[in-house]
Amino acid sequence: MDHQPNENGSHGEVHLPDPSVWPLVVGAAGLFLGAALIFWSRDTGNDFAGPLLGAAIVSTLLAVFGWAYEDGRMKRKAEQSHIRGPREARYTQVVTFGIAEGQVETARTAGVIHQLESSNSGLRDLDGFQDLRIILSPAETGPSQVLVETTWSDREGLATYEQTRHTMLDLLANHSDEVVPGSVQVFDMEVVRDTKDVSFRFGAGAAFTTLAALMVGGFMVGAGLSLFQSDSTGSNGGTAEPTPPPSNAFRVVATDNKFDKAEIVAGPNAEITVTLVNNGAAKHNIHFLDKVGGTTLADGAQGEIIDGGGTETKLTFTTPGVGDYYFLCDLHPDQMNGTFKVVEGGPTGTGETAGGGGGDVPAGGEQVVATDNKFDKNTLNAKAGEEFSVTLANNGKAKHNIHFLDKKGGKTLVDGAQGKIIDGGQTDTVSFTVADAGTYYFMCDLHPTEMFGDFVVQ
Repeated sequence: MDHQPNENGSHGEVHLPDPSVWPLVVGAAGLFLGAALIFWSRDTGNDFAGPLLGAAIVSTLLAVFGWAYEDGRMKRKAEQSHIRGPREARYTQVVTFGIAEGQVETARTAGVIHQLESSNSGLRDLDGFQDLRIILSPAETGPSQVLVETTWSDREGLATYEQTRHTMLDLLANHSDEVVPGSVQVFDMEVVRDTKDVSFRFGAGAAFTTLAALMVGGFMVGAGLSLFQSDSTGSNGGTAEPTPPPSNAFRVVATDNKFDKAEIVAGPNAEITVTLVNNGAAKHNIHFLDKVGGTTLADGAQGEIIDGGGTETKLTFTTPGVGDYYFLCDLHPDQMNGTFKVVEGGPTGTGETAGGGGGDVPAGGEQVVATDNKFDKNTLNAKAGEEFSVTLANNGKAKHNIHFLDKKGGKTLVDGAQGKIIDGGQTDTVSFTVADAGTYYFMCDLHPTEMFGDFVVQ
């Protein structure tokens, strides 16, 4: 058949990348990142959410970089393949022999083939060694043929190997019961055409090992940052001691998906006001029942469903007689629930006490809730010449305080107007009197650019 030239013009080269594990790695990392983002968005305050998200981001970036690097390497290989000169000559030694009938399995498990495979680690210590291949052609009857090929970067390496006492021929001589007599042949050859790529390749095992290592590293970095945030200080040189925190028996904080209280205690036949703060990302409410799976305990005992991000709601109802009752979140009843105990002498009203002594917050008192990193109020109001009292409840994990100033960037407004820095879960109350009306400023000393507001005195 004559060869006819193509008259339709030449075609540009097409880059066809080699089969790669990286698309699979990128897909797995993307799924991991998506799951971590969903978990983190639903519960940003969870101790595990931040580190998990950090590990997912690191894993995804590594996977994308690995894929891009390998694709670029394949393109460069394709571009250079037609312009680079011939490779330096390599040399190979080929040994062929036969295995006696019925001896193949023995040769594989503990015999000559097993010994040849084990020799690979020793060969790698020799200068110039590049590759070992063992090819077996099993036969149903008669001897089975075996080909053993070692590849060397230069003639000197092959010559040095042949001078050792541990060549392929030496190994075969030790298994005369398996090797067919007279079947051994040895060929020392120079490689004329070579398409084998002996350059470094980032294989599947290395890819997944590195990915797993960086996931662990990202997790540790995220955990370290979370610990750093929760342990950050700045409390007037670190010398101030927090005062015994006030408590609020009827203040319940919801996250995704749990209440901060497993038990609420109140007095019998009295009006109480329960405050629910939703610091999660999902919607929540609180609902008081006469029993598990029962009915609403009293009029007003079912709170409205509210959004997250520090949103609050209050519900006021009259408690029944002494007994054990139940509360839950209507949206997450299996995870968010607890016991409502009505006992003689239990707290009533709003449930707020100062130092555990009992009684409501004094008239004119305000309450500000701090999370990481914001106040739930950006304006506070007071009357000139009258004592102003505010209680800061730290519902975050980092340390916070509240500090009243004469202006932004100014000085403390009056004596007693700077609260102490407190840990998460604690509260602190400051009381002071401002003589002159005006608009002043308040902030958290540790997070002044994020947590601040106006203090209006009329």
